[in-house]
Amino acid sequence: MLSFLNSVFLPALAAVALPILIHLLTRRRLVERKWPSIRFLEEIQKRRMRKFKLKQLLLLALRVLILLFVISAFARPTIRTERSALVGTHERTSVAILIDNSYSMGQESAGIDLFTQARQAAEDILELLSDGDEVAIVPFNSSPMPASREPFKALSAAREVIDTLKISSGTTDVWGAIAKGIDILSTSKLPNREIYLLTDDKDHGWQRAGDLVLPEGVKIYCLIFSPDDERNIGISDIQFPRTLLQKRVPFNLLPEIMSFAPGGVSDFVVDLYLDDVRVAQRSIDLAPGDLATLEFRSQVDEGGFHYGEFRTEGDALPADNSRWFSFKIPELIRVLIVGGTETRFIANALSPSGDDFFDVKRISYAQLGAELLSSWDVVILSDPPELAANLAASINGFISRGGGLALLLGGSPDPSRTWKSLFGEDTGMSVVASIGDSVGSARFKIGNADFDHPIFTPFADEGLPDVDFRRVAAIIDAELISLYLTNNVPLIAEREVGEGKLAVCAFSASLQFGELPTSGFFVPLMHRLAQYLASDVSEFDRGYTVGDDVVRIIETVGAGALTLERPDGSRTFIAPRFSGGRTILPVGRVSTPGIYSVLNNEELVDVFAVNVDVRESDPEKLDKRAIERAVDVHWLHPDRDISQEILSARHGRELHHIFLVIAFFLMLAELALGATWRKPRNLSAQIKDKEVL
Repeated sequence: MLSFLNSVFLPALAAVALPILIHLLTRRRLVERKWPSIRFLEEIQKRRMRKFKLKQLLLLALRVLILLFVISAFARPTIRTERSALVGTHERTSVAILIDNSYSMGQESAGIDLFTQARQAAEDILELLSDGDEVAIVPFNSSPMPASREPFKALSAAREVIDTLKISSGTTDVWGAIAKGIDILSTSKLPNREIYLLTDDKDHGWQRAGDLVLPEGVKIYCLIFSPDDERNIGISDIQFPRTLLQKRVPFNLLPEIMSFAPGGVSDFVVDLYLDDVRVAQRSIDLAPGDLATLEFRSQVDEGGFHYGEFRTEGDALPADNSRWFSFKIPELIRVLIVGGTETRFIANALSPSGDDFFDVKRISYAQLGAELLSSWDVVILSDPPELAANLAASINGFISRGGGLALLLGGSPDPSRTWKSLFGEDTGMSVVASIGDSVGSARFKIGNADFDHPIFTPFADEGLPDVDFRRVAAIIDAELISLYLTNNVPLIAEREVGEGKLAVCAFSASLQFGELPTSGFFVPLMHRLAQYLASDVSEFDRGYTVGDDVVRIIETVGAGALTLERPDGSRTFIAPRFSGGRTILPVGRVSTPGIYSVLNNEELVDVFAVNVDVRESDPEKLDKRAIERAVDVHWLHPDRDISQEILSARHGRELHHIFLVIAFFLMLAELALGATWRKPRNLSAQIKDKEVL
């Protein structure tokens, strides 16, 4: 079925009658006069007139056809298939415009970022709609976010919304956006339904799981924007140290630098900022596609929460030029160590020079009754005997109120009686006996550990040392075990008691019962154990990715409002939940990269980082053929007139260029035929031939 896009030119088709009118008006009727001297020319005239009239008719037909095809070409004829004939500009249409606002749309083409170009294209699409149509504006990144609950029926309101759209820090999920567009159009009662997808040329956004079924009658138009500058270097990750963090002790940080640029770069600068102060700078050379690791070394002088940022600059995509992180160093942990002479090893491990990281005090069991346990964060009972009921009650109260208790039972006279004196018989986990002795030849060695546990995270890469134990306590029915011997006997188990923590250690700090106190493993083990029991472990927080739904768990804080401060300085209140002596903070979905802080009456109680997903920076181009195999897509071209392309796609295949080619060949034929008609004839020769006859 033939139709015309620019029907305004159709009245000009009346001009095809001009050659006919001219032909009729220029015909002259001659007065016929016969005389004998021209009688011999009559036969020649009849023969020539037949040819002449035929040529006239052919030239007339050619000129009519030339005008017909030229004028028709200006009217932009199209062949409409059965499917395309259902969609016309005069019919009411429901449209969903999906605008990619992921951070990769921040790249530029001709000095204008792709997101701005996409917004302009969306406004051009609105120009094709009219009263009675409806349009939904759906900006999307990793999830679609319709600009309104219902599609707009007023196009002016849709334009205002498009003007307010901003680029985000999220990644792209094209299939999720298309599914949302289909869902929106499924509720429309209008006869025609169209989805317009405005996105960049990155393949990452087209990764999908499952099938996408396009309902009958829904058409997808896709407009792809491509940057002309793809020089991009991003920070993809940070490797954090597996060592204990302490004030004024240097630590190493290793950022991973990824080149997404098509060419190599040299002397590319990477800066390290700690607490908003630049503390180090390195440069690097990268080939296309390289992933390199730099090593930075720094330290902080104060305990508490800290944050940092690795930063680059000078490329075409700023969104992945920063990578944030946060970490915590305990201010001061007060530790009470109870036991005999072996406690000097524990005290020296925690505070070898009396520094201010741990406040350590050693006492004997005879002095324990006079000690106010609530003034300590952690209590360590080394090789405890069976304890009196009043001491047991004091210790249980200390744990229940949030304290941390470590039991080192490897050298206890009777670990089973000690356990029962503290916690009774029906406690689930229990200690039943000692295994081995101080003089025997039996040896136990460290086996496996739970390297996801905060105590043992630093040892995941290096592994555990080879340490001998002569005697250990037998722990049974423990649900949470963080360290094992080689025979799978628990070496460290734990449980929660009220709001506090209990760590049961099967070893002793005495050299009589093992080599642990003299090994290099003992110092970091006691540090991590004390920090963990004090709920104040020094650690790096890897943070979250934009789009994550964040829930933070912190220690119980004092009364007062909890406030979340975002990277842009804005603040909102958080309604916490409380469970097991901890505070649960439902932060919600995070959309901005940077450092987030949680404040309790202006006191900092938590810090965490949010970063972009650098997979969005992957420059790999999308495969249009693979997409076409998955869903029927009509590709539009940003360097052409979008409105004309859409109209052409709606109505079918456009033929104006074919009409112009036909008109050109018709003009050549007209010129050739006219030239032969106008060629002079040798009439005298024909007359002589006739006289001879």
